[in-house]
Amino acid sequence: LKQQPYAVVSTIRPSGTVQSTLVNVGLYDGGIGFTTSGRTIKEYNLKRNPACTVTIHNGPYWITAEGKARLYTWDQTGPETMRRLLRELYVIAGGTHDDWETYDRVVREEQRAAVVVVPERIYVRRPRQERN
Repeated sequence: LKQQPYAVVSTIRPSGTVQSTLVNVGLYDGGIGFTTSGRTIKEYNLKRNPACTVTIHNGPYWITAEGKARLYTWDQTGPETMRRLLRELYVIAGGTHDDWETYDRVVREEQRAAVVVVPERIYVRRPRQERN
């Protein structure tokens, strides 16, 4: 994650099918953190079912973490906690900002949500070693 902040996040639709999106991620509070625009299908899916998979591709490696998402939204979390969480997740995912007050206003207007996926299972695809 420190080398590659992009990941595919998969959630489960009400139909049981998988919905996947590309997000910027980083290590946060014992899990993998990211933000999402508010009132999206991803947020709706996670409210209904917190099961989530995060897959990161870096060079010849694929790393997948499966677990439960902790979802923080403006209607369930205090404004100061949301402000702090959204800033911290933005930074750990590689973001920088010159005007944090503007950032705070925009993420509030967008009703962005904060997500931390706590891994229950992690697996890695490594390159095969050539055999002689």
